Parts: sequence; C-alpha cells; structure tokens
Amino acid sequence: MGAYVVEKTFIVDCHHCRAKVAAQECGRAERSGTEEGSGEPWGERVLVGTCPMCAEILVGQSTQIDFEGYAGDEDRWSDVARVFPKPSKAFSSYRIPRVVKDSLLDADRSLQANANIAACVMFGRALEAMCLDVLEEPQQVSILDPPEQPAPKKGKKYLTLNEGIDRLRAKKVIDDRLYDWSQQLRAFRNIAAHAQDVTISREDAEDLQTFVYAIIEYVYDLADRYEEFKARRASRAKAK
Repeated sequence: MGAYVVEKTFIVDCHHCRAKVAAQECGRAERSGTEEGSGEPWGERVLVGTCPMCAEILVGQSTQIDFEGYAGDEDRWSDVARVFPKPSKAFSSYRIPRVVKDSLLDADRSLQANANIAACVMFGRALEAMCLDVLEEPQQVSILDPPEQPAPKKGKKYLTLNEGIDRLRAKKVIDDRLYDWSQQLRAFRNIAAHAQDVTISREDAEDLQTFVYAIIEYVYDLADRYEEFKARRASRAKAK
C-alpha cells in the first residue's frame, strides 16, 4: 500500500474567482537572514500554486513576522499576498509621497482580503494626500537630475478631498473626466468612512482602484514623462 501524500496548500486571493482559495502548492522559495547593524532577523517566502476552482496560476508572497527564540515562541508568517497575476501597481515617478504609496498598498491588501470598505477608505486617503502634495507649496522639479529623496514640505494645512479635487481641476492638473472619477472616489470614500450599514461590491472597489491609479499616474508619471520629452526636444534643438 502506497504512502498517503498530503498536498500542500496556501490561502491566497484569486483575482479570477474574486475569492480566497486554498491554492495547491507546486513550488516555493525561501530566504532569511539578519539585518546588518541591528541584528534583527528577517524572512520571506514566495509560493507558487494553482487555484482549485479555475486552475489559474497564483504566486503569493509572505514575510516572517515572529521568530522562535527571538521575541517569539514560534515562527509565524504573514498572510500570503498575491503578487501574480495582477501585482500591485508600480509607479515610476520619484515625486509620489510615501503616504500615497502606502495608502495604495494598504488598499490592495484590503481588496485581497475582501475588505472593500477599508479599501475605499485607503483610496480616499491616497487621493487626499496627492491633492495636498500637489497643491501645497509647489516645487520646481528637475527631471534630468532628480534628488535621491524629495525634500519634505513644511507648513501644510489640512485640505479636504472635495476642496482638493476642485482646485486640481481649476488649475488644470486634471481634466473633466479625471475630475468625474475623483468625485466618484470621494463619494465612495465618504460612504465607507462613516458608521453606516453599507455594502461595497468588490467589482466597484476594483473599478475605483483603476480610477485612482489612473489619476495618480496622470498627475505624476505622465507629467514626468512629458517633461522628459520636452527636455530632449529642447536639447536636440539647441544642438542644431
């Protein structure tokens, strides 16, 4: 009689099924070490598997959060976050504030956990931070010689999301379509942020994610790309 083989599985969000599934593990890679200087341990693993319902290939990532013998009774790992397909959006602009990036990352994690209301709150937070960054103390940006880290802005005052969106359109930072998308985001954020008995579908939350990505990409990445294009054109014209 042959030995009974237990299939390894890991819980991960399947984008196609829009649900948490027990993916059948077919491969993994792990590594660990200690931070230089502090000596604190770290660990991470990448898991590859297939969805049991749709057979979609799923790749997830997990980080070690507790270490046996080091501030913990046993090894413990974070929930697996899907990194393929449809990984978190990557932006190219160095000007995007950390609070914007962190809010978008938290929103993506919330979506993968089916916490759609929490995701909408984070989308609103990201958009509000973008408005504050763009509208308060605008700076001259050199595309050809960017600093390693943007200088912190001082003296910012509180700016409501509604006011920020209106001012972005008035300054022609966003066009009418992006303004309409921003209004939808603001409406959902307000619904999600208040103690009301509401339900937000995953489909609506994913659409809002697409909208906020488009707005931030337009304001930062495409603006940088256009400045690079103009700088190249000007350099060529000067060389002639």
